[in-house]
Amino acid sequence: MKSAQEACTALRGLFSGRSLEKDNPTMSDNCWQNASCIISPKNPEDVANIMRIITKTQPIFSIRSGGHDFNVNHSSVGQGGVLIDMVDFNQTTLSNDRKTMTIGVGARWGDVYRALNGSGVSINGARSPNPGVGGQTLGGGIGWFSNLAGASAASVVAAEVVLANSSIVRASKETNSDLLWALKGGGPNFGVVTSFTYATLPIDKIWYESRLYAADKNHLLLNALVLYQEMAVNDTKANIVYQLSESASSPQSFVGFLYLDPIVRPSVFRPFYDIPSNSTRINSTIGNLAELASLYYDPVYPQTPPSRDYVVSMPHKVNNATYQESYAAYTASAKEAAGFGAVMNYGSQPIIPHSARASVDTPLNLTEDNQDWVHVTIEWTSVNDDARAIGLIQKLGESIRSFAVEHDADLSYRFMNDAYDGQAVLSSYGPKNVELLRNIARAYDPEGVFQKLQNGGWLLSRAR
Repeated sequence: MKSAQEACTALRGLFSGRSLEKDNPTMSDNCWQNASCIISPKNPEDVANIMRIITKTQPIFSIRSGGHDFNVNHSSVGQGGVLIDMVDFNQTTLSNDRKTMTIGVGARWGDVYRALNGSGVSINGARSPNPGVGGQTLGGGIGWFSNLAGASAASVVAAEVVLANSSIVRASKETNSDLLWALKGGGPNFGVVTSFTYATLPIDKIWYESRLYAADKNHLLLNALVLYQEMAVNDTKANIVYQLSESASSPQSFVGFLYLDPIVRPSVFRPFYDIPSNSTRINSTIGNLAELASLYYDPVYPQTPPSRDYVVSMPHKVNNATYQESYAAYTASAKEAAGFGAVMNYGSQPIIPHSARASVDTPLNLTEDNQDWVHVTIEWTSVNDDARAIGLIQKLGESIRSFAVEHDADLSYRFMNDAYDGQAVLSSYGPKNVELLRNIARAYDPEGVFQKLQNGGWLLSRAR
């Protein structure tokens, strides 16, 4: 506590006249903590000064770009700690040739898509407009174009980073290339990233549509999911977002279709077309990412009433038996969750082999399997139900893993952006890549500031 008080006193003196109490709550209410002070730097020099104070006073600290991580301590810190909120690093700069865009880590992906509107190019960012660019990229990321361009981080060509010693460095193919590689999914282990430069894609007009279904169509949707993935295994232009819900009060299951050409209802999605839907969430449209993002729910935090959320991610190969048994376990868990007022949803994130090949220049070590980064979410309201809700969804995650193992469909990879604290994310990158990441962390942070003082997150010092 004393070191945090000293740090906050020094920060108030350095940033006199600027609020150190700026509040930008995280996505999930169960992650929110009251830091000793919150500082929102405005430029890399501010970050460098903050790191000087942190290394001198030695408080625990956390870094937040968008606060979309549902794990407590990852982008939050309580009394006794300093929160560095990167919300003001929200600039977007498209290069004159439109081949790259430099994006501040505090920008949200919806801001990026709006900035690209009318440019004729796109970026493989998040499929939701709400996540911050920084955390989503450091976790690897999945986007609308991932089957074409790989993980979101695979499109990063440069980054600006403030190191623990307060130096401001550029990481690119030409300079500090090892650091650039590490930042493409290696988590918050190397410095405070202030911006990423992404390669753009020469894609403008695309087709999209989203449909809502009642729960009694879920088994048809599950069967269609397997058929779709078999048909789309080599189609880099096809993408879906997919959620099944057991809600009986109103249709909550949905499938969102996106195709990277302006072709209305391409045949690759045919397995879904004949399943009766209750309504259309998003009409069949030929448009661009900015127009699509404007149609998605973009919540303001904290939500009213406050929402408590948790996610489990269990990637596995496309395998019908694994899906069927996993869904049966999900329905049983969803029923138990409903008993204490919680809501669970089952989600699919198909990844084709080409995506792994496009992600080769990252630490993720993806295998060239037709795979699905399956994730299940749970939402509840009472703090009294925290242990019950988290225990229930973690147990379900282990069940999904066991089904995948039984049917030879298990994958070692764990998706950082959707993983829960305790899963062996960094270790899933393989021993060789973990050792490379550790060597890079030691080279750029020899005193281990980000390993010893950072409050939480996917830290190499904690990797199993």
